[in-house]
Amino acid sequence: MEIDALAALAANTVVAAAATDAFEGLRAKLARLFGRDKPDPGVERRLDATREQLAAAAPGDLESAQATQARRWQTRFADLLADQPEVATELQALLAEFRAGSPGDGGNVVNTVSGTVHGPVLMGRDFGDITIGSPDRQPGD
Repeated sequence: MEIDALAALAANTVVAAAATDAFEGLRAKLARLFGRDKPDPGVERRLDATREQLAAAAPGDLESAQATQARRWQTRFADLLADQPEVATELQALLAEFRAGSPGDGGNVVNTVSGTVHGPVLMGRDFGDITIGSPDRQPGD
């Protein structure tokens, strides 16, 4: 894979992972990659700062913050790969491992509701604080 493409993929992976539970594992592995088998404290701080900045971004500013962080990380990865081309294989393996462990988008789901439906049909996961019908009515009214 070309250095620029690999750097971009790695940068986008960092940005995408920042909002997930998998970030800590990726953070540790990247710090060791940059530190050549010893955790690089500077990279750890930068990764933490990336996560904090993305978490603090207002919803309307999130896309811009993600793009900014991706550009910064792409430059860092490109510099690492230019200085140490042998790292490319390790980085590719790390990214493949991360992608394999990520749930992704879950694939496509198709549901069919047939027959007569006399109320709402809810499908999903992790529902909370849902009111169906009038919020003034209590069950059994």
